[in-house]
Amino acid sequence: MSTATVGTQTPAPDPGIEWTRIPAGTFQMGCVPVDSKCEADEQPQHAVTLTRPFELMTTEVTMGTYRAANRAMREQPAWSTTPGHPVTLVTWDEARRFCDAIAGRLPTEAEWEFAARGGHDGTLYPWGDEMPGSRSGAANGAAFENDAARAVKTFAPNGYGLHDMVGNAWEWVADWYARYGADAATDPRGPSSGTARVVRGGSYGDDAINLRVSNRSANLPRNNNLNIGFRCARDVPP
Repeated sequence: MSTATVGTQTPAPDPGIEWTRIPAGTFQMGCVPVDSKCEADEQPQHAVTLTRPFELMTTEVTMGTYRAANRAMREQPAWSTTPGHPVTLVTWDEARRFCDAIAGRLPTEAEWEFAARGGHDGTLYPWGDEMPGSRSGAANGAAFENDAARAVKTFAPNGYGLHDMVGNAWEWVADWYARYGADAATDPRGPSSGTARVVRGGSYGDDAINLRVSNRSANLPRNNNLNIGFRCARDVPP
């Protein structure tokens, strides 16, 4: 993990963010062959190569982090009782502006899925094919099928050291929503325009189907929802 500043933009006062380095690599993006719950927009599975390593926030942006960066915040859900709970009720543009302010950016959808898989290419969940559970500290732990999110780091991290990549809060990513193509892609960034943005990862109110790593959903960028948060990425020097 690293907390060094990356990029040319002057960051806001350091809000104590943890960053995890994600390696470059190639993976199969989309619904895995063993997945019986695959939706049409998760197909076809296709090879994606990320040519550069990057850093991703180790956790979702929390209430404490959001406040420390001097960002105005809507009143949070009743379950949001500690600075360690994920911030929600943020629009896509508010998430993007936060990431800009800390010299970061929203991750691309491909970066998000590659990081969420944690090196387990071809599995249903970040930890493998085992169904998620809710026991604190569990490797297959996630906040789901509940009426409240959990404080970040309640559950064990994935293979790259990232917490809560599925469950807890859906996460905005940079891409406009569109169906996949069948061709292999290198450093894809999604279409240049669209109507809805992609959210990933499922949330505390979803069932296990929505926590599958390949699952994706569309949301209007102007919306702010009780179950949608985000985490930032940033480039690293060559």
